[in-house]
Amino acid sequence: MASAEWTEEPMTDIAGEGEAEGLMAGYYGSDAGSSPETMGLLGGSDSFGAPGPSGAGEAYYSLEAPPSSGAEVQQYSISGHEPSTVFYGGQSTSYSTYSSMFGGVNSLWIMGAWSWSQYATCPLGAYLQLLAYSSGGGSTTFYEIYESGRVEVDSYGFWPGYSSISFYANEPGRHILLFIANNQPSNAIIVDVSSGGWPPGPGPSPSPSYARVTVRSSWLSGYTVTVDDAVTYNDVSDGRLDGIVSFTVPGNQYHSVKITSPGYMRSYYRFFRSGYAYTLGM
Repeated sequence: MASAEWTEEPMTDIAGEGEAEGLMAGYYGSDAGSSPETMGLLGGSDSFGAPGPSGAGEAYYSLEAPPSSGAEVQQYSISGHEPSTVFYGGQSTSYSTYSSMFGGVNSLWIMGAWSWSQYATCPLGAYLQLLAYSSGGGSTTFYEIYESGRVEVDSYGFWPGYSSISFYANEPGRHILLFIANNQPSNAIIVDVSSGGWPPGPGPSPSPSYARVTVRSSWLSGYTVTVDDAVTYNDVSDGRLDGIVSFTVPGNQYHSVKITSPGYMRSYYRFFRSGYAYTLGM
C-alpha cells in the first residue's frame, strides 16, 4: 500500500463565475444564503502548522458595515439561534456538547450563520460579529492586541448571558481579542487580517471562489469520499470505476476529507486555497 501524499498547484482551467456557482451548488445547497462573493470564509488549523480551528462552508465576515443600532454592545438571545457546531482548540463539537462541558465560563466567539469559531481570516476593511458570554454581565474590560504589540483597551457594559459586538478589521496582521468580566478572563480569539483580498470599491471579485480536489488511487477502487461529514462522493460518481474521485469545495478555508472502503479509512483536515487544484494520491 503506497503512502498518501497531497499535491497543490494553481488551476489552469478556471471555470467562469456562473459555472463556479453550479459546481458549488451541491455543497452549499440550493437554498444557501450569502455566497462566497459577498461573505468571507474562514481559515483555521491543519497538520502543516497554521493556527486555529475552522468551520467548513461557513461565512464569518462581511464587506458591508452592519446596520447601525446605536449601542456598541447588543443583547443576544441564544434561544432558537444555537449554532450547530463550535470550533475551538483544533477540534469541533456540537453546541450542546460544548455547553455541557464549559457552560457558565466567560467565552468569546466569532459568529457565523450556523457555527462559531475562535479563529478567522479576513481582508482589510471587513466586519466580523463577535459573541461574548458572561453569566453575570456588567462592567467588562475588552483587549485587542495587534501584531505590533500595541494593546487597545476598551470598557463595555455586557448583558447577563450573551452580548454581541462588531469587530472592524482596521489593520493588517494578527489581532488577538479577549475580555475580563467579574475578574475572570475569557478565552482569546484570533483574527488574521490580510492586506489583500477583495477591493472595497469597484473592481472584480476573486474568481474562482472554490478549490478543486481529486482523490486518486492506483490500488483502491469503489471507495467513498466524505467532505466535512456532510457531502459524499464515490468512485463511480462519474460512471467509471477507476479509483478517481473529483469534486470542488469552498475555497480559502479548511475541510475534512475522509476516505472509506471496507477495511480502510483515512481522514485528512487541511486548508484549501481558492483557485488551486489539490490531488491526494494514494
